[in-house]
Amino acid sequence: MNTIEIVPGLVLDDEMLDAATAGLAEHAPEVPALTRDQLLDPLRWWRVPGPDDDDAGVPLACKDEFVVFRSDDLTIKIMRWLGPDLRKGETSQPHTHAWRVMEAHPLLHGYVDDHWYRTATGVVVHQGSTINLAGDVNRIFDLDYHEVIEVVEPGRTLSLVICGPRVLDAQGRGKWGHLDLDTGCHVPIQRNSDEHQRFRQRLYRINPQHAAA
Repeated sequence: MNTIEIVPGLVLDDEMLDAATAGLAEHAPEVPALTRDQLLDPLRWWRVPGPDDDDAGVPLACKDEFVVFRSDDLTIKIMRWLGPDLRKGETSQPHTHAWRVMEAHPLLHGYVDDHWYRTATGVVVHQGSTINLAGDVNRIFDLDYHEVIEVVEPGRTLSLVICGPRVLDAQGRGKWGHLDLDTGCHVPIQRNSDEHQRFRQRLYRINPQHAAA
């Protein structure tokens, strides 16, 4: 099977490319079809750093994202999963999303995520773990918490994410946060300038295609 390295660490093969194009056509027929050349364009991809580094101090990506379409009403992305999306290293830190609803369609292989929701009386309920495989729909609303805890086949697991409209705060920025599992409280994302700069440095270190753009 042919494989192509788009940027260092981001490798796709024929089966993955076919799954991405077919999945977009099936689940989002309203957007233009993707060509293989578009999917192989390095500038359309972002590698997303997790909390850990390799032995050389280079950030390790937990997933790769290809933005198909983005607006305040609708965002569509193709995700390549490399490992769990644990926002606090080895510690669980479930998070919400800044969209009214997010639908994730596994296209190739799958992943396991944990879900929590808050009842009308404010009690946080842990729904447990769910394995999401090709053909399933993982639907998450803006007040729900989740985190990906296991990837079935790291590096070859793909999903198509369709979400919107965006949920904004008073400053017009995406509104999301984390669940404090000890207290059950919602913790809004802290927009600390130092942390933001650190994340940007880690992001661009593993995305040379954008650093050079």
